[in-house]
Order: sequence, then C-alpha cells, then structure tokens
Amino acid sequence: MNILVFIDSDILFSFFALNKEKKENFDRTGTTGDNNLDLIINLISEIENKEQIICLSEMSILEILCVLNRRNSSFKIPIILKKLYSISNILPLDDLMIKLSWFIGSNYRIHTGDALHISFCLMNDIKEIIIKDKEFYNACIEMKTNFEVKGFEILNDFFTKISFVQSIPEKIKKKYSNLKDLKIRRI
Repeated sequence: MNILVFIDSDILFSFFALNKEKKENFDRTGTTGDNNLDLIINLISEIENKEQIICLSEMSILEILCVLNRRNSSFKIPIILKKLYSISNILPLDDLMIKLSWFIGSNYRIHTGDALHISFCLMNDIKEIIIKDKEFYNACIEMKTNFEVKGFEILNDFFTKISFVQSIPEKIKKKYSNLKDLKIRRI
C-alpha cells in the first residue's frame, strides 16, 4: 500500500532548482557540497524507494510557480510542472478544506498557505508531512498535541462561534482526527 506524503513547496523548490553540475557531483560523489541540498535529494530518493506518493495541492504548485517567477526563472515553469506531475499526485482544494484552514489559521500562528497545507493533508488522509519552516513545524506539533489532549474541543468551540455554521461538518470532524496518525518531520 502506498503512503501519501506531503512535502512543503520550499523543499520541492530547492530540489527542482538543483543545477546540473551539483546533480552530477551528487551522483558521482554522494554530495553536492551543500548538506541541506544533500538532505533534500536523499529525502526525494527515500520517498521513491519506499514507494510513497508525494501528494500536493494546487496551492503548492502555485507557490512554486510564484517563486520561480519572482526569481526570474519563469522559463523553467513548463519543465518543473512536467516533473511535478510525473512524481506526485496533484489534488484540488475544496470548500471543506478551506473551512478547516479557517480554524487552523485562527488558532495557530502560521501563514495562510501553511494553514491550507495542513488542512489539505488532513482532508486527504496524508500520513506524513515534511517541512522545513520552524514555525510551520511548531504549529503542526502544537495542533497535534492539542488534539491528543483536548480532542475536538477547540474545533467545536471555533465552529459554534461562527453564527452561519450550525455545527462542524461531519467530514471535517472525521478528517481532523487524522492528526493522531500524522507523522510530522522537519528537515
């Protein structure tokens, strides 16, 4: 059975930004000369060897494309999109993911995109999330700890305070419980 893994876009960007000389050096010697980059290359290889599937949201793709554009590398977009679609499942965001991300963004100190990423992972039964950003990692750990201690209490409180929502949609509640099995790794 394949395990779904989410890799944050900043890690993927580093992987795809790898220049030809560094990749050849890594293939020849086992290192690019940059420990962080070596770790990322080994991570992608590990995922492929374990028959895990990288699962990304359309939001992740947008983040990568925007970074490429800001760095005047938009000419790489077609190549990188082709690679992303060949090594990962790319799934859309939906209304329930966005509503869950409202809760996450309101209760944990993270960026909008990161709130969507966590929501995406929970709603798509992703088993492992791999991130680089310390704040994103800390928010994931805090959310997981809160769920272990308080269950659905914080989630219930949030949704009952929203006047136009009668209760938590059952699917959100069910998927939120994926926190208990979510492996969170920071590289």
